[in-house]
Amino acid sequence: MRFGAFAISLFILCLGTTGFAADKAVSLATLEWEPYVGEKLRNYGFTSEIVAEAFKRAGYTVEVHFMPWARVLQEVMKGKYDAAYPAYYSKERAKTYILSNSFAEGPLVFCKKKGADISYKTLQDLRPYRIGVVRGYVNTPEFDAADYLRKDIANSDELNLRKLLRGRVDLVVIDKFTAQHILSTAIPEGVDAIEFLEPHLQEKPLYLAVSRKVKGHQQIVKDFNHGLKQITEDGMIRNIMKKYGFD
Repeated sequence: MRFGAFAISLFILCLGTTGFAADKAVSLATLEWEPYVGEKLRNYGFTSEIVAEAFKRAGYTVEVHFMPWARVLQEVMKGKYDAAYPAYYSKERAKTYILSNSFAEGPLVFCKKKGADISYKTLQDLRPYRIGVVRGYVNTPEFDAADYLRKDIANSDELNLRKLLRGRVDLVVIDKFTAQHILSTAIPEGVDAIEFLEPHLQEKPLYLAVSRKVKGHQQIVKDFNHGLKQITEDGMIRNIMKKYGFD
């Protein structure tokens, strides 16, 4: 479990800006998914800052815990942590967790090795190819239900990109911003070796997924949504996105 400085600094910030100490706390589970969220990023990344600011408006402090995404979902489902973020929507996920209003979004795409003769208009066009996916990730309903596609499972986006470069898969499903970040920071030799297919699979909204097992889960979502509305209307989300280079 890792949180420490971010939770403490947020608590101090609450004292300094509101004049009182927040008497509510939420424990949040998340993953390494740069540039959206990451333990080494400033304030754990822009999604963490948005989520924390929304909760702060409702009088909450937050504790952030990092672990693999499959474990995030399991632990939150069991109620060990109050909520997970940033989560994609699926019908099954909406039955297991209570999802907040969307607080950000990102482009979900296919990528290939540059020069590979692969294009598509529909998913049926991708039948001949091996497609890298990440264990536990939700993509799109159509893609996830497409049993006719050859899906090769890995434990992370970085592993999938490395498999693509080595020719072990033909395509990878990935968030475009995540791919660009991984390539520039961890696999620089791949920056000029990988390209993205058009059209995008989807512009994916991101949500807070609250456990149905924790006490007061409906109130947590209500309070978060209220705080999110405030920081949307007063321009704080726009300022956060600009600060992280997503204006």
